[in-house]
Amino acid sequence: MSADLEAIVRDRVAQVVDDVEPQDLDLTTDLAHEYGLTSLNKVLLLTSVCDDAEVALSHFTEHDVAAMRSAADVVAALAAHSRQGAKA
Repeated sequence: MSADLEAIVRDRVAQVVDDVEPQDLDLTTDLAHEYGLTSLNKVLLLTSVCDDAEVALSHFTEHDVAAMRSAADVVAALAAHSRQGAKA
């Protein structure tokens, strides 16, 4: 797992979720159930992390997005399509 991608996801999730610092984020926790992320928040989160990681959002289908339940899932999905992930 790329540390750069993880940092991007941690920072962006912390911007969306109240009262969670990037370093305190549990990457394996379900973002909707534990952190209250709505579907709209998830789309906005993915849009911003894709922009930051220079990964086209078009790489992901609706099914792919639905399968991204945790921050770790998001990092893994980005890594599969990122130059940063290829370096890890």
